[in-house]
Amino acid sequence: MYYSNYAVFAALALYIVVMISIPFRIKKNGREGFAGKDRSFWIREILIFTGSPLLIILCLFVHFELVPTIALCGCGVLAAWAGVQELFPKQ
Repeated sequence: MYYSNYAVFAALALYIVVMISIPFRIKKNGREGFAGKDRSFWIREILIFTGSPLLIILCLFVHFELVPTIALCGCGVLAAWAGVQELFPKQ
């Protein structure tokens, strides 16, 4: 097993944590902010939330060295986090 796969599994775990935080944020902030969003916003959010894990999983099949793997997986996790921040902006 490649050492870079550990970075992929850690990134997947972080991605899952970010996704699990969404229902808790909905409970805290409510759904009022969702009503004013247009179609392009939702398409962008769907692409972010589906593209992020694909970027992370890509590193399992294309074996890079450790540092590029960490960089790509980090981009996937940061993209998911940024998507959540767009859903629930600070008041």
